[in-house]
Amino acid sequence: MLKFHLHTVGKIPTAVHPFVKQTVLTQEKRKLLINSGELIRGVQNIASSMYRMISIPLARLAVGIARLIRDQL
Repeated sequence: MLKFHLHTVGKIPTAVHPFVKQTVLTQEKRKLLINSGELIRGVQNIASSMYRMISIPLARLAVGIARLIRDQL
């Protein structure tokens, strides 16, 4: 059977391995997973907005410094 799976082109075996115990997620675990996903999205949104808040003024400062240096030369 293993030889069949290894030599079958383009096919991925989707059956659960016989020694792996398959568990069913309870309603509480599903809610926890959903809440953790929302938390991660919230943190990503905060991080991206902080990046924008910091990077735009830094870019403007760099342009200003470059203009000062250019004008002095």
